[in-house]
Amino acid sequence: MAHIDKYFRLARQIALHGDTKEATRQYRLGAVGVRTDGAIVTASNVPQRTPEPNAHAEARLAKKLDWGSVVYVVRIYSNGKLAIARPCKKCQIALRLRGVTRVYYSISETEYGVLCL
Repeated sequence: MAHIDKYFRLARQIALHGDTKEATRQYRLGAVGVRTDGAIVTASNVPQRTPEPNAHAEARLAKKLDWGSVVYVVRIYSNGKLAIARPCKKCQIALRLRGVTRVYYSISETEYGVLCL
């Protein structure tokens, strides 16, 4: 559990600092990937006027991962509280195609979910 908290804290920092131009957004998403070589890679969501799957933090992170990686994703509302950050179907597919084995995602301040891909 300690490693999950560690990576959720990092994902929270990435979400908060990933895009400083859009301060009025309702939420921010941060994602952290731990590759099999131990490297830690990060991504945040990018604001778009129209829905674009490649703007999702998970899709952007998938490009940096290798087979066997583990991903941690958090969603932070503008009030600072964690919310559900379960990856959408397209992001799940992108992560699966890169060989990600597990995704931990925030549900609330005290809960998280796990996807085994």
